[in-house]
Amino acid sequence: MRKFEVEINLPAQDIVSFEAEDIEQIRAKFYAINWRRLFLIQGQVENSDISFAVQDTETELYLHIQLNTHSSKADPVFQIDSNIQLVVESKEFLGLLTRKKKYDVVYKNLNQSQVSEQLSLFLNGQIEEMTEQYRQLMHKKMLQEHRLA
Repeated sequence: MRKFEVEINLPAQDIVSFEAEDIEQIRAKFYAINWRRLFLIQGQVENSDISFAVQDTETELYLHIQLNTHSSKADPVFQIDSNIQLVVESKEFLGLLTRKKKYDVVYKNLNQSQVSEQLSLFLNGQIEEMTEQYRQLMHKKMLQEHRLA
């Protein structure tokens, strides 16, 4: 069974860290946080680092979810940092040369349901699914940038 290290950083509290094998316990901790309230009181809080981090102790892959305290949107907005890597190959010089580029899976401006989905994929070990979603997002962004150019 996989084991995870979890670290929760909330305002006016010490950092809470624990190890868990139970995926449902980790999800319950995430859902128990009142993200909306934290988002609304962010201006009154000195410690603006509001985060939830999970690391798989076996693979040492991690997912760091942080509440974006500088967002002007009405609902909570999150960003995700991770050390999960995606390798993208591109052909150059008329297809004679192949170049590989590594990207870390990093998201900005996600809503709570999108973050929950990424957390569930990570906890269930569906790293390939996470990287495929990220690859599709990168492809969409490249197409949009190409259309604008």
